[in-house]
Amino acid sequence: MTYMSRNRNFNFILKHFVFMWVLTILGVLLATMLPYSIVIPLAILSIVLLVSTYLMQKIQLPNIILYLIPFFLGMLEFLIMIVFIEWLGTALVISVYIGTIIIFLLLAFLGLKLTFEVPDMANYLLTILSVFVVFAFIYIFIPISSSFFLILCGLFVLMFALYTVYELNIMRNNFVKDSEVIVIALGLYLNFINMFLNIREFTNHIRK
Repeated sequence: MTYMSRNRNFNFILKHFVFMWVLTILGVLLATMLPYSIVIPLAILSIVLLVSTYLMQKIQLPNIILYLIPFFLGMLEFLIMIVFIEWLGTALVISVYIGTIIIFLLLAFLGLKLTFEVPDMANYLLTILSVFVVFAFIYIFIPISSSFFLILCGLFVLMFALYTVYELNIMRNNFVKDSEVIVIALGLYLNFINMFLNIREFTNHIRK
């Protein structure tokens, strides 16, 4: 993730991306303390906000709405994790979730801190190495219920992590309006949600 050639809003995009992850983590933690009667409506609200944002792309929505999406999506992720835990066990689901967050935050951190020219291929190799190290750690040190599903999750995480790096490599060299920074950061963040849902669909298909 180059410094010299990046557009001037690249760092702001990454900072908002990290902030959205923080909001998601807070949403998950809050969901663990609230009854389902509150968590479920808020999770549904996240979907409503997300769909509304998609349908009104040409309208500049208030930033607070864009920030509420990852916060409430954290509650949706909590509900999805509950389903995953019933299928795959607590250790596997929680470790993969935390490991994935670490990987995506690491990508953002490197994008913010590297101040020298890094070839695109080096970024991809570093991403592959990061995913391998995190999932190898999970495999070696955490008693998981299924090595197969761990590998499957690792492949999904790797795929979307590489796609995120690909998007970062493109946007660093392209002009981004100030008004588009938060929207683009949200788009990067939603790569993770897409991955989460794809894993759920795939594992459900396998179990059938």
